[in-house]
Formats: sequence, C-alpha cells, structure tokens
Amino acid sequence: MARQVIFSGAPSQVINIPAFLKGGVVIALVGAIHLYASDEFPFQWRLVLIQALAVMLGVGLPFLKTALTEIVIDTERITWTQGILRRRVSSLDLSLIRGVTTVHPWWQRLFGTGSVILKTSDPAHPVRRLPGIRNAEQLRRRLEEVTKRSP
Repeated sequence: MARQVIFSGAPSQVINIPAFLKGGVVIALVGAIHLYASDEFPFQWRLVLIQALAVMLGVGLPFLKTALTEIVIDTERITWTQGILRRRVSSLDLSLIRGVTTVHPWWQRLFGTGSVILKTSDPAHPVRRLPGIRNAEQLRRRLEEVTKRSP
C-alpha cells in the first residue's frame, strides 16, 4: 500500500486561549495597581511598559511554539517538527500505537478542536499528545482504522 497523508498541519492557536486570557488579566491588574498607587507614587510609564512587554513575551512564546509546530501523519508514521530556536523532529511508527483517545475541553469544542491522545508501546514516550487538532474525532477514527490494518 502506498503511503498516504492522513493529516498535515499545525495545532490550532485555540489551545493558547487560556494563556491569552491570563496575560490580559495580568496586564489589567498591573495597570490597575499602578493607577491605584499613582496617588502615593508618580506614575511610571516605562515600568508599566516593561511589565506589559514581559507579559506579552510570556503569552507570545506559546503562540510561537504552536505556530512553529508541524504534524504530519501518514499511513506509516507520525512526524512532529517543532521548536523556536532549535528544531526537533521526532517520529512514531503507527505500529507502536496501542490506543487512541480524544479529549475536547468545552472551550475547544466551541472552535471544533480537541486533543488526540496516543497510548504507545514506545518506552521513551508511552503517551503522546496531539493538541489543538481540528476534527480530532475524525482523526482518531482514521488512526484506529490505519493501526488495525497494520501488522
């Protein structure tokens, strides 16, 4: 059987919504604290800007990590390519998959995404997670079909 691509793409940025929301709350709190303290201390725009940039960096890193992750699943293996400064490529033969589960948190269901959890017989990685996958349930069914056919 010729190798066919089942899935190719990056995780959805939807998985970063909690980080975006936390960052927004932290920036709002920092601003509120500075405004409240401005009665006692002079308002320091530079300090607020530095703190806001630090929070945005903390939110931006997960965004970049997700954007620079590529997952390719064909009928023989799953290949992950990821990394910001250092690229790492890893593969998992589909013959090592022992079970496939999907998890759909409520906030990801709103966007049609979920995580695919792979239980494997690979001792180094007994559980692999594919986060933020669109149509995760369809991918789970397709992986189960392919892994049942493989020897």
